[in-house]
Amino acid sequence: VLESAQRDHLATEGIARALGELDERSRRIVTERWLQVNDDGSGGKTLHQLAAEYGVSAERIRQIEVAAMKKMRKALASFA
Repeated sequence: VLESAQRDHLATEGIARALGELDERSRRIVTERWLQVNDDGSGGKTLHQLAAEYGVSAERIRQIEVAAMKKMRKALASFA
């Protein structure tokens, strides 16, 4: 049980550090798309919802998301 709790803590800390590597817009996009769960259990916002909020195309949101995920993977790899 302790091992599981430690693993969860490390995962949470790693994600926080990885998010810290991102600029504010990228961090918000990743958070709103993947880390926010609604009360009914459904996932985060769609590309189109975020595009409307930021005044850009859904494709641009996807590009920002892909670049952010690459940065996060790199940060997580150095954390491990």
